[in-house]
Amino acid sequence: MQVGIVGLSLTGKTSVFNAVSGGSAQVGGFSGNEANIAVVSVPDERQSWLAELYKTKKTTYATVELVDVAGVQAGQAKEGGFNPAMMQSLRQVDALVHVVRVFDNPSVPHPEGSIDPCRDAELFELELIIADLGVVEKRLEKIDAEIGRKKGPEKQTLEQEKELLSKFKEQLTSEKPLRTVELSDEEQKLIRGYTFLSQKPMLIVANIDESDIGKEKIDKLDKLQSFADSKEIPVLTFCAKTEMEIAQLDEADRAEFMTALGIVESGREKLIKASYALLRLIAFFTVGEDEVKAWTITRGTQAQEAARKIHSDIARGFIRAEVAPYESIRTLGTWNNAKDKGQVRLEGKEYLVADGDCINFRFAV
Repeated sequence: MQVGIVGLSLTGKTSVFNAVSGGSAQVGGFSGNEANIAVVSVPDERQSWLAELYKTKKTTYATVELVDVAGVQAGQAKEGGFNPAMMQSLRQVDALVHVVRVFDNPSVPHPEGSIDPCRDAELFELELIIADLGVVEKRLEKIDAEIGRKKGPEKQTLEQEKELLSKFKEQLTSEKPLRTVELSDEEQKLIRGYTFLSQKPMLIVANIDESDIGKEKIDKLDKLQSFADSKEIPVLTFCAKTEMEIAQLDEADRAEFMTALGIVESGREKLIKASYALLRLIAFFTVGEDEVKAWTITRGTQAQEAARKIHSDIARGFIRAEVAPYESIRTLGTWNNAKDKGQVRLEGKEYLVADGDCINFRFAV
């Protein structure tokens, strides 16, 4: 999974990146062409418990790649477009974590002159929409130039693509993102070669003041929450400055500091969980004395496809999957105890893997 950390300039994007990655990338108006990149292990208490149970030699956690893209200036997409390096970074990610500034800091003046989270969210959304509109219009021009020279199935495909892109153009000119457009499987195939920015799943991170940590209600968030609700975008509150400080502490000091501030779950854990939920991702585990490993799949994945994540030979020679829910192993103490109590099941190729399943694949090649 690759997550892009995006937003307008001076919103605290890179502080969020550092807080989640434990890194020390330069903060304060990062605007270089090269993105900051980090690969982060996904914390999972279930996997840690399984590793302890099996006294395993190796524990391999799932990972998330974070891409901190340079801050966007309002009007950038319309005036000259995103620079190629930024566009390449944005198009590669699976989801966008949009950092919106809620904190106030006179020493770091807001580029728009005031703190208005809802305005900023709308501005950034508009930048994505304008960038996509440019792509759609160019492609429609090219189709119009080519379609008269085509015949048969090739012409029919272009006509279908033109019809869909015309629908996209209407959506975008109405200043609506493409993520709200429902597509059939056939339409998904037609646009497989595109990576529209406003079609990507988005999570808004409201970067709050330290004084707002733990508050149930933050007045400045009301309009932002209404905007996000109307677009079906989840919102996560996050004090990047504090979370960045927490990330730099050792484990013992970190727990003490979080307790003192009333923080139950670190921002890193919250953001990763929210990203998983956004992309409908779950984890299953393979367990043993040699290794306890987490595998990330999309919710609704069948057992044979889950096996393919491990190796194509396992999927090709799939016989059965021995499945025990993590909760059963935790409650009963061991895999064998779970088996004795009838909690280990034999499942076929079409079984829908559940979050937390511990699986042993039987196969023959």
